[in-house]
Amino acid sequence: MRLSDKFEYVALKGGRAPYYIVAGLVFLELNRLLDLFTTVLSWFFGYQVSVTFNDPPAALAGFFIALGLREMYVVYIRNSKAPKKPPAQTQLGDVEKP
Repeated sequence: MRLSDKFEYVALKGGRAPYYIVAGLVFLELNRLLDLFTTVLSWFFGYQVSVTFNDPPAALAGFFIALGLREMYVVYIRNSKAPKKPPAQTQLGDVEKP
């Protein structure tokens, strides 16, 4: 996919990204549950306290989803080589001499 004159394409990297996104969705669900029970929680704790503690799960949800999206994609620069992976570690007896 061509993004601009400098950037060539986007590739999926994988890794821990799905875990971050799922954690973000869990915090988003917690935020929605707190929204649903704001009236009930305000009877026990007061409206200001229940609304104040309603916001941090939404902020954490946004943080984890953004972190997951950052970890998920890699943008390659045009005419550049992909970074090479280091050779797999071998046992000392497996090394061949030239």
